[in-house]
Amino acid sequence: MKSYFGEYQNAQGTGAVESTVLIFDKNLSIGFRNADGSNAMISWLLKDVEVIHAFSSQGTKLTSSKHPGATLTIKGKEAGDFIKEMQAERQKPWHRKSSGKEWIRNGLLLLTLLGGLFLLYLLIVPWLSEKLATKISIKTEKQLGEAAYNAMGLAGQEDTASSYILNEFFQEMDVPTAYDIKITVVNDNMVNAFALPGGRIVVYSALLKEINSYPELAALLSHEFTHVNNKHSTKSIFRKLGSKVFLGLLFGRFGTVTSVVVDHADNLKSLKYSRKLEKEADIDGLALLAKRGIDPNGFEDLFTNLKTAAGGDAMPEFFGSHPDIDKRIAYVKEAGKTIVIKEDEKLKGIFEKLK
Repeated sequence: MKSYFGEYQNAQGTGAVESTVLIFDKNLSIGFRNADGSNAMISWLLKDVEVIHAFSSQGTKLTSSKHPGATLTIKGKEAGDFIKEMQAERQKPWHRKSSGKEWIRNGLLLLTLLGGLFLLYLLIVPWLSEKLATKISIKTEKQLGEAAYNAMGLAGQEDTASSYILNEFFQEMDVPTAYDIKITVVNDNMVNAFALPGGRIVVYSALLKEINSYPELAALLSHEFTHVNNKHSTKSIFRKLGSKVFLGLLFGRFGTVTSVVVDHADNLKSLKYSRKLEKEADIDGLALLAKRGIDPNGFEDLFTNLKTAAGGDAMPEFFGSHPDIDKRIAYVKEAGKTIVIKEDEKLKGIFEKLK
């Protein structure tokens, strides 16, 4: 808005009166006093206004097609130029107007902001979910793991005799832990094993058939045990399910978290760990073998035999999250160089029950 002083003449033959002029985006208002002293104000739409520059008086004369005979005179050219500028602006397409350009600019800024927030959400929420996983209790983890296991419907496929032997074998390894480890052997042609939160370890019979010695079995169980003991399973599940888990934990609704995990239970059979967590499971598992004098070559033999068994086919599901087997063999071999090996007849005897 701009304001000016001018002289308003209502019709030809009447005298001009001093007036105050306010120019807006779409109209101008003219305020003046009538002959009887009362105040008056009229409004002209800018689209109806004609601007005439009076060169002799260096003033601007304004008329309106809707108010014949009325004139408004303002000193100087500024008012006329401003009105022409407003009229030209109104003739532009909406996207070329100053207000339209501002709207587009603000819209693009908003979209950029929303895009940045969404990207931040995708990056931060999984990370926060994983951090929250480290805070939940073992009891809660067990409830979560049992719910997921029951949802998988594996109980009907269990090889109870082999399950008993594997649990006996692990107990003989005498691994200290706050978790109640329970190992289940499932009859299935898939070469796989996986760990669930809270202590459940599932080993498929097809994988068990590829194991040829008790150090290999010890390597497998110590690897999966580390996933449980170091909360790898819980962290990875929470990270994978991201926002659904995060919101449930944020509002203290653990039942919601359990429901989400149960709904995705089948995907947990092939849960992918990061390379960092897989290496940690290998190295910490190797440390368990070292404390008991179990041959560290159990890891190398396990990896080599499974790689050989796969042949030209796709790698076993067990290797799905960390397929670079040669590197795993290399760092395990390097880490196991100083381990003092002693034969464990009890573990050997328990393993032979499987064969």
